[in-house]
Amino acid sequence: MSEPILEVEDLRVAYGRVQAVRGVSFTVPEGGLVALVGANGAGKSSVLAAVSGLMRPAGGRVRFDGEDVTRRPAHRRIAAGLVLVPEGRQILGTLTVAENLALGAHRRRRQAAPESEMYDLFPVLAERRALPAGSLSGGEQQMLAIARAMIARPRVVLLDEPSMGLAPKMVDEVFAVIEKIRASGVTVVLVEQNARRALRAADTGHVLETGEIAHSGPASELLQDPRVVKAYLGVE
Repeated sequence: MSEPILEVEDLRVAYGRVQAVRGVSFTVPEGGLVALVGANGAGKSSVLAAVSGLMRPAGGRVRFDGEDVTRRPAHRRIAAGLVLVPEGRQILGTLTVAENLALGAHRRRRQAAPESEMYDLFPVLAERRALPAGSLSGGEQQMLAIARAMIARPRVVLLDEPSMGLAPKMVDEVFAVIEKIRASGVTVVLVEQNARRALRAADTGHVLETGEIAHSGPASELLQDPRVVKAYLGVE
């Protein structure tokens, strides 16, 4: 594996007196795909919020490409190439598909990909480029949310629950896109409730329980770990 491009050390996140993340540490090698899995409320999305700069952590450190970015605001992390695809998509429904993509490119205008490149990766968006984003299906909106991040040509993309609420066929399409992103050399941190699919796609996995990492290791080994299978994977 290559050197870490993202390092999270003793990360703690709190909502008032509630400790949502308690001393989480992990590294992400450049070009790798790391999955964070666990039950609802385990702290997965809170980790990504702190890593992306949407929340200031209560403690710990985040290093991106060798620099401490713990106190750097989200827009500066985006400009450096650390980009979040948030849970729930959060596209701008009254703007067109093309306008949403233009907003995604705004913070990295010099590095941004041409719009046509996103349409090659997501053909369905090309057909709907002039339509309001709110008129798209849930799966199409998720594709737009990912494309809005990818047009900025990130070095690391943080994907927060990209398959949530999607039909099985669209889940397959989303994971196919994730594989393409990883194959292009972009580093991926994937938060997913669909633990089996996430671990199948990943190199390394971390299982969160009540804000702490309970299990870590190569994803292929976690898929066979009886404790992980019993708690999160079940029988196919």
